[in-house]
Parts: sequence; structure tokens; C-alpha cells
Amino acid sequence: MTCVRRSSQDVLWLQTCRQGRQTGFVRASAHIAYNHRHSTGSTGEGRLASLNLGRETETVEFKKTTSELREGIESIASILNKHGAGELYFGVRDDGEVTGQDVAGSTLRRVSQAVASSISPTIHPSVERLDDGEGRSYIRVSFVGREAPYSCHGRFRTRVADEDVPMSQEEIGRMFLYARTHELPWDEWESDRPILDIDEEELRAFVSRGNACGRIEEPFASVEATLEGLGLLRGDHLTNAAEVLFCTSRDVELKMGILATHARTEILDLHQESGTLFELVRKAQTYILNNTRRRFVIKGMGPREEIPEIPTDAVREILINAYTHRDWLSSGCVQIDIYNDSIEVFNPGWFIEGQDPEAHLSGKSRSSLTRNELIARTLYRSKDIESYASGIPRVRDLCANANIRIECQRMADGTNFVFHRNDAFADKPPTNRRQPAEPLGSQSPAWRDMPENDRLVYQYLLENGSSRTSDMARTLKVSPRTLRDVMRRLSERGVVVAHGANRNRTYDLAPRARGT
Repeated sequence: MTCVRRSSQDVLWLQTCRQGRQTGFVRASAHIAYNHRHSTGSTGEGRLASLNLGRETETVEFKKTTSELREGIESIASILNKHGAGELYFGVRDDGEVTGQDVAGSTLRRVSQAVASSISPTIHPSVERLDDGEGRSYIRVSFVGREAPYSCHGRFRTRVADEDVPMSQEEIGRMFLYARTHELPWDEWESDRPILDIDEEELRAFVSRGNACGRIEEPFASVEATLEGLGLLRGDHLTNAAEVLFCTSRDVELKMGILATHARTEILDLHQESGTLFELVRKAQTYILNNTRRRFVIKGMGPREEIPEIPTDAVREILINAYTHRDWLSSGCVQIDIYNDSIEVFNPGWFIEGQDPEAHLSGKSRSSLTRNELIARTLYRSKDIESYASGIPRVRDLCANANIRIECQRMADGTNFVFHRNDAFADKPPTNRRQPAEPLGSQSPAWRDMPENDRLVYQYLLENGSSRTSDMARTLKVSPRTLRDVMRRLSERGVVVAHGANRNRTYDLAPRARGT
């Protein structure tokens, strides 16, 4: 066995890799540098036989010689648009093997000048000659840029795996928009919340949805590894997107009420909630479902079909849209107001510049520009967002099929999305107050329609009051996974409500399910 003594410099490189604080290209550089210093050949003399720098990545590009300078510079612009930093090597094959090339001082100047003159905005890379220890010279070009989007020879490209692909006009527009507003979008800023604040159960459920729809390939491994894979960490720190999605909010982020008139002088019911984004959406969905009408349709001998006044999928789309596109720098919060003639969802912050909500409602626009791209991109991975720019058109179609008129109103401090209630939905006119639930007695259709485990949990909560899932699972002898499915179904039906978060979360019967 050959023992390789590591220098202090080597240790520093290894620490850089392990800390995970650096961008991908720095970690790649550390890996390449370490292999460069410690590769050994099979000659018996411990000399390098053939240096290999590994494989091309989204931040590392190889070219055989500077005869491919034009293509190499295009890769630089692509990497900058995707990652903001990277490395380009000349004298290296696609498989990472260093083959070398002639490198004179004029060669380095030519490369540096070509990069500076070909890319806009201008960047000034670090260009250096390296030696593989066997007499072969090659070139490393290191570059950093924070003024995306970058064009090369008048064209905009981005990095996908190890390839450079053209950017769409929409992608280019989104980058220019961000450049005008923030150096870094709000949802990519570092959060002051520790990783321990992440709701692991919520994150696991998110990954499961992503696995099921095929948009996330890897199963849940750990909180940190999963967040890193989703791009929700900056070094060792959570991004604001990670906090919004998977940490229980510190402040009230959802207000829900029933109001007698649009003058807002008489409030019949009021709730204020905090939670993860997904928890807030579920709570809002349940509140709207519990305080609007529904009808039941029986087809043949099958179970009855429950049809809500406002399509459930439309409500969820608008709620997801509100949290995805809201202005998180605003001191306001998402607000739901239920009136006799309408249901309104208020979102702090107007549509970003150049976006017209009416154009989306009419189908004239399918632009997907958003002020919170990282949040939107993450929600797409779990299919909580079906596809970019599809949310509002889908709501429009769902409401048209249900004969519900919708509109988007511009308010002084945000956006108000309005579902106009249809009086013809029920035999009696709508009221401002909660509709009483059908009793869950043993003879009621609602009771008979419930799965056995759902009935067990309902009976348990009726007898024992607020409880944790661990206590219920142990007493009822059902698995935690089964119980989570039960609580999800009962929450969606408005039978149970959740309080607290993570290990402190408890469930209780909703007042309407108790008959109160």
C-alpha cells in the first residue's frame, strides 16, 4: 500500500468539499485539484501515467484545443446563466483525460480577450496554464458572473447537464426582470431558520408526491440531502423558499372570515392561522369547503357523489397561486373572505410588471413569469403546480364547467381573486353562516360512506378529545402511515382539524363534526 501524505493545502481542499458551502464549480475544482495532486500511475515509479479530470458537469466543460474556443465561450455564457460560475478547460478530452496542447503567453491572452469581447455583459475570467506532471500543458478558465442573463455572439443559452441549449424568450424575460428588481430573488435569500425547523413529515410527503408523478427520482434520504437536491439550501443555510414551504411560519400567514356585508362591519366568524405553505393551503381549502354549500348526486347503486359549490381543484389552484406569487416582503398575508354572494382570496402584491391577470383569465396570455421562481419550481417537482402558466386557465375552465363566474381585481395593496357564488346551486338561498354538518350517527349515509379506519378514528376523537397520531395509532393498532392517510381524508372532509406542528401536532373533531 502506498501512503500519500496530504499537505495543508490538500486538507483545505477536502474541507472545502465537505463543508458544502461552495457552489458546484468550486466543489468540482476541489475534486479535480485533489485528483491532480494524488493520481498515481502504474509505472512503479509513482509518476502520473495519464491525468483524468473526471466528467463534464453543468459547471465544468472540456475542449480538446483552443481551436474550439468559440464553442467554449458559448459554454461559459450558458454556465453563467444557470449557475453564475464555472470552469472551462482546453487540452482535455470529453472523457476528462488530459491530452495537452501548446500553450504560449499569447495563447492565454487570446483566450482572455476572446471571452471578454464575446460575452455581454462583459466578464473577465482567470486564465492560467497548468501542467499534468508528464509534460502536457493545458488551460483552465475560471469565471464568475452575477449579471445574468449573458449572451454570447448575440444568443442566449443555458446549461442542461453537459450541454448548452437555447433559452426561450420567456426564460430570458424572467432573467431580465430579476436583474431589474433584485440581485437575488427573495425566495433564494438565506433564511435565519435552522434546518431543525423543517417539518420532516411535510417534506417526506412532498417527496412521495414527486416520486409518484415522476418529477423527483430519488426517494427521501434525509432532510438535508433532500433539501440540497431540491436546490433549497445556500451552503449550510435554508433558503427563504425552504422556510415558506416546509417550516411553520412564525407570524400569521392566513386569515379567514365570514362577513355579513362587503362593508366589512359585521364579522360572523374569524380564524388566523400559521403553518407550512402546504398546511395553510389545506386549512384554507377545508374552511371554504366547510362554509359553502354542496349537493349530493346518487348514480345507480354506487355511493353518492358530493359536489361542492366551488370546484375543489379551482380553490386549491388559486390558493397555491396566491402563496407562490405573493410579495413576501409585504407585511400582509393571504386572506379569505366569505360573503353571501362571493368568496374572495386576497394575495399581498400585484402581478409583476407586464402581467395582466385578465389576459390569463381570457386565455390571451400564458406567460409564466413569477417573482418567486424557486418556490414555483419546487412546487412543480411535486405536481402541486401542474405546469407553468397553467393555473389560472385551469381555474377558468373548472369554474366555467361549474357555472361560476370569476374575476381578478387590482387592490391598492394586492390582488383579489373573486368566485361569484351561484344562487341556483341550492334550493335555498345562501347564508353567511356555516352550514350544519350531516350528523355522523351510525345510521347516517355519511357514516356508512366512511372507511372502517376513518370511523374508528372519529369515534376515538369523539370519546377522547384532542390527541396525537402516535397515541391513536398505538390504541387503535394501526400503522402510522395508515393513520396519516386517515387524517388526510378526514381533514379534507372537514371532520377533523389540526393544531400545532411537527411532533406537537394534535388532531380534534371539527365543531361541525361534533354537531356544535
